[in-house]
Order: sequence, then C-alpha cells, then structure tokens
Amino acid sequence: MKRIWYVLHVKPRTEKKVVAYLERYGYFRHLPTYVKTYKNKQRRKVRVELPLFPGYVFTRLLPEERVTMLKTNLIVATILVERPRVMIHQLRQINRASKSDAQLKTLAKTFKAGDYVRVKSGPMRGTEGHVMYDGKKATLCLNVEILGASVTMSVSPDDVERIDRKRSAPGA
Repeated sequence: MKRIWYVLHVKPRTEKKVVAYLERYGYFRHLPTYVKTYKNKQRRKVRVELPLFPGYVFTRLLPEERVTMLKTNLIVATILVERPRVMIHQLRQINRASKSDAQLKTLAKTFKAGDYVRVKSGPMRGTEGHVMYDGKKATLCLNVEILGASVTMSVSPDDVERIDRKRSAPGA
C-alpha cells in the first residue's frame, strides 16, 4: 500500500512533539524551521529554532498510521494533499531559502506585483515565486498553496527572470 501525503494541523506549540511521535513510530516527517536570535533577561544571546509554518507538520502516512497519529490527541485536523509534487517543489524552495546565509538585495521596479519569476543565479537559483511590493521594497514571495501561507525573501533584480507559471509548475 502506498503512503499518502498529509499536512497535519496540530495544536498550538506542539509541532516538535508531533515530529517526535512521527520519528518514534518511524514515519516520514518534515517541519520547516528557521532560527531566531534574541537576548534574554540576562542579556545573553539565545538562538531558538521555530516552525516556519506554526501549527503544521508535513508527513506521508498509510491510513492506519494516520489513525495512530490521531490517537496522540495533538492533531487538530489532517489535510490530504491533492497535488503532492507541487507541494514538495514549494517546500524544497522554502527549505533552500531558509538555509541560505546570503542576504540578498531588493528587487528593482522592473517587475510588477504579481509577476511570477525564477531566480536564475546565486544561492537561491531555481526558486520560483511571485513579486510583492511592501511600500518601496520588492520581495519574492514563496508559497505553500495547501496552507495558504507564504514566506518572503529579497533578491537582486539581476538574479531573476520573468517566467510563465503554467509552464514551470511541476505536477500542475
């Protein structure tokens, strides 16, 4: 029997606990994270790893494994992924963006809001997303459509090219 892709909507602040359960049972799990640094009351720098999409964990399960996870009482809902190839592609892009150390520059106004672009050079080469404007600053918006969530990053206009979304989306 083939495992099915699910997005587990979990109770608040239980993402890492759900990932630990998935790991304990030997199930596939993916929790995109980012590192946040802040100063605590003793003025020491503290680095914490936080979920990029709070409340969501990505997994591949058999129907009986899904039932096992529901018994943990940490799952609010399971969202069946209709187009797993598209979601995997989007998650890979976001994973690469979150691991990139490069602080990229803002887009010039050569692209308009809503244009679909692909990064053609630099550490984020191949990443695709929509151009967004927040005041004067342009950013590249990376989406995870199934969650209705996105992550933004700044890129240099020299590093991107406009593309036709219909042609580029995997599994579309």
